[in-house]
Amino acid sequence: MSSSADPTSAEQETGGRPDPATVEPTGPPGWDAFVERPVPEGLGQAVHLSHELAGVLQRSRDDLAKDRGRAAQEAAAVLGTLYELAALTGQLELQLARAEAPLVEGGNKRLHDLLRVLKNQMLEELRQRGIEVRDPLGRGHDEVAEWADVVHWRSGPQFTAEVVAQTIEPAVFHHGREDDGTDDDKVVRRARVVMGCPEPEAP
Repeated sequence: MSSSADPTSAEQETGGRPDPATVEPTGPPGWDAFVERPVPEGLGQAVHLSHELAGVLQRSRDDLAKDRGRAAQEAAAVLGTLYELAALTGQLELQLARAEAPLVEGGNKRLHDLLRVLKNQMLEELRQRGIEVRDPLGRGHDEVAEWADVVHWRSGPQFTAEVVAQTIEPAVFHHGREDDGTDDDKVVRRARVVMGCPEPEAP
């Protein structure tokens, strides 16, 4: 009979569990398992406080510039909407003037007065924001040449000079301020008019 221990018998004696003395230890490796490597250039060097602050300030300036850009775009969109509303209000004013006689003659003077009051309130709201609707009717050609486009000429004995005989679309102006503090009055929508003129002289 062999004198060497039977591993099967040993496992049976320990209830099937391996002998702790024969199991290799597990856990974090020791320091001898690490290999020393050179540190990359620049890593670990102290950053001067002024450089760090300069980076923070630059990022703040970039964020502020982006916010200002978005605000400028939103402001431009709002102004564009106000210009469009002003042009439509100007068209409403023209139509109310043309409809006054038929409405009054048809017994609807009260309706016309109500619409006129609402129109005036709309124009006042626009004026408070520096936007003005200007009707060139009856003004001379030289007076409106810079802010009105003539789409048609009409001659007749009732005209003694070149004047606006009919307004197709009124002009829209925006009153603001320049960077130097001076007032800025610019046309943002040019008027469209029919210009009246005297009849040509017979040869």
